[in-house]
Amino acid sequence: MSPPFSKSDRVNLSTAEVLLACGDLQGLNIMSEMFAGFGVHTPRRCQTLAECKAAVQERAINLIVVDSALADAEGYDFISWLRRSELDPNSFAPVILATGHTKPSQVFRGRDAGASFVVAKPAAPMVMMQRIIWLMNDQRKFVSSPGYCGPDRRVKALGPPVGMKGRRHDDLSVEVGLAKTPNLEQNEIDALFSPKAVAL
Repeated sequence: MSPPFSKSDRVNLSTAEVLLACGDLQGLNIMSEMFAGFGVHTPRRCQTLAECKAAVQERAINLIVVDSALADAEGYDFISWLRRSELDPNSFAPVILATGHTKPSQVFRGRDAGASFVVAKPAAPMVMMQRIIWLMNDQRKFVSSPGYCGPDRRVKALGPPVGMKGRRHDDLSVEVGLAKTPNLEQNEIDALFSPKAVAL
């Protein structure tokens, strides 16, 4: 099976509703130019937490890319609020967090806020597009619990989506192969759960 994305592939996001958020106007312009190359010519641009909240309450959004630093708050705050906002469908929208601080603690913070993906800045267009396509193929369930709200964080055990190359040496394939041993009969399964008398 060939990968779903290569350098020669073109993806047009012209019909997608995209929200781009960054507290720095120059950073927001750079982000907007990158997405214009993907076909997004009229993204919803936000610099503040208030603008982000207003944007997701006005219309359905297909993709959100938020910088970790907004003008009046942190991107983490917006993601956490969004995931618990119960705004259907926007609270379930894929969210890419862009950050210049990629210490493990900050990456975990983004993940735990409910980000679908964390991307290190400056992100090359190719890297950003690969993450977007990964999210298009992402089959993770949405989890809502007292301690966490967002896409299921258990990505490592399953590995990347089918056709995508994993980053870790121990990534497992999501494809299930043929059985290596014969299936157990029901009586054999039952025997595994039946108590046995032990002779002393």
